[in-house]
Amino acid sequence: MNFRCILLTIIFLLLTPAVWGQRVSQEDLPAKADQNETMIDTLKKMQIKREENEHKKLLDKGSQIKEETAALLKESSLFGGKKLSRSSEKKLKEIEKFAKQIRSDSGGSEDEALDSPPSNLADTLKQLSQASDRLNDNLAKTSRRVVSVAVVNDTTEIIQLVKILRGYLN
Repeated sequence: MNFRCILLTIIFLLLTPAVWGQRVSQEDLPAKADQNETMIDTLKKMQIKREENEHKKLLDKGSQIKEETAALLKESSLFGGKKLSRSSEKKLKEIEKFAKQIRSDSGGSEDEALDSPPSNLADTLKQLSQASDRLNDNLAKTSRRVVSVAVVNDTTEIIQLVKILRGYLN
């Protein structure tokens, strides 16, 4: 029994310095303020990255509108410029969908009638092409933090022109 007590005491005395060496002093720990600042910086960086990605998506949607508009122009020239084929309906839906998404992401929400609606298919397609070019230029000029009235106006015009173009479908 004595032997066990002596053995346990010796083991305890030998392990005590090892435990002290593992203890972390308050000086070694980063301050809570430093941890909070690091977390805040990380959150800010994540927010900036998310905003940049959202802006890039807007730019991609604008270029999609431009591509679909170019395809519509090409299709209309194939059919004599009087009517659009039924296959154009899908392109019109895509253009309208992207325009509405860009408009809502840019802070706009209301449809407004065009001041001077075009009278024929060729003029409508030409105006749509010009509006999509302006939209892409305005999207390229704006940063991720800017709400652009020009972008909202361009998308509203595009949406109204798509509605007019639906009347030219076969």
